Amino acid sequence: MLRHLEQQNSGSAVTAIGVIGGGQLARMMAHAATTLGCRLIVLAERFDTSAAGVCELVVGDWRDPDTVVGFAAACDVVTFDHELVPPPVLDALEACSTRIFPSPAGMRRAADKQIQRTVASSVGLPVLAHRVVSDPAELERAVSELGLPVVAKRAGGGYDGRGLTWLRTRRDVAAFQAGGMTGEPVIIEPELDLTAELATTIARRRNGEHVLYPVVRTHQVDGICHTVTAPAMVARPIADTLHDALVAIAEALDHVGVLTIEAFLVDNQVYLNELAPRPHNSAHYTIDACTTSQFENHLRAILDLPLGDPTMIVPAAAMANVLGVHDGPTDLPSVDLPARTSVHLYGKHSRPGRKLGHVTVTGRDPAALERTARSVAERLAHTGRACPPALTEREQVIA
Repeated sequence: MLRHLEQQNSGSAVTAIGVIGGGQLARMMAHAATTLGCRLIVLAERFDTSAAGVCELVVGDWRDPDTVVGFAAACDVVTFDHELVPPPVLDALEACSTRIFPSPAGMRRAADKQIQRTVASSVGLPVLAHRVVSDPAELERAVSELGLPVVAKRAGGGYDGRGLTWLRTRRDVAAFQAGGMTGEPVIIEPELDLTAELATTIARRRNGEHVLYPVVRTHQVDGICHTVTAPAMVARPIADTLHDALVAIAEALDHVGVLTIEAFLVDNQVYLNELAPRPHNSAHYTIDACTTSQFENHLRAILDLPLGDPTMIVPAAAMANVLGVHDGPTDLPSVDLPARTSVHLYGKHSRPGRKLGHVTVTGRDPAALERTARSVAERLAHTGRACPPALTEREQVIA
């Protein structure tokens, strides 16, 4: 594969942006890449990945170091669709001459929930009392010290409810000790009576230039985000605390690209939940509600271009995820859309709880917008049928 594609009639080189992983985040980077005049090339394991049909697709195992290094060598800059890339692959990427953002070292730190808590504490953001356990005896001590109920979180990997287990009774603890412990670190934290769950996003360049998106409120069910409202109706000191902490964390990690912090609000105190070193579900609303989306600013940051304005262009917005309710192939159903409503579907096969797309509604009243977005998302989920995305002639297979 050529390092550059020569633009027809211009003779100028087109920057090739590689993305490891072919999910919906890569799919939504594709429009931003087109806007910036770049090629987006995605490394995915399957032909029917979400990003297929909207960008160049290379099929190969992103868990294999040799495959990933070969892919990176054909790109000018490489970024990530997710943070599940295994350590051997990150080690191999560190030796590449291709620019990798976030850096492999930064991805290791930002994707580890144990390190996240250390970094957050170092910049003054409170973290919940917690224990890190790896065997049944350590879990027993943690439960004795923290009391029930608690939440068990895998230190590495896991999102959309995966890697989370609620331990509310002694029976839950015994079941987790018997089948949920693999020897890998698990973080045990108390389950809280939350005032709200909040999130905010930063885009940061190598020189430290950064922009901040508004603090938003998220509604989670069993660890899966259902809705987001922007901006969050919280006191200014709370928003300032989150923004200041996120800037400091991004600097401590020397992060390049987009970084999101999720936080718990208990009364008037915020606590770290977790970090995401990539574009994030809580900022999908920025596509329709902000001057510059998180996806364009992520690409601008990794390309070392001036960052775009993150300001909202509407008074308020609400986003609702379209979550699967059945198994099988999904097409766009016929659903009447209210005014100022946008639908973004991801070209995925459906299964219960899977994110198949999202709906964004803009206007003035966040609560009313959230109700509308949720209603449209539920109608889409219940009336849709599945079908895989079309393949393109540009797909390539790595042997």
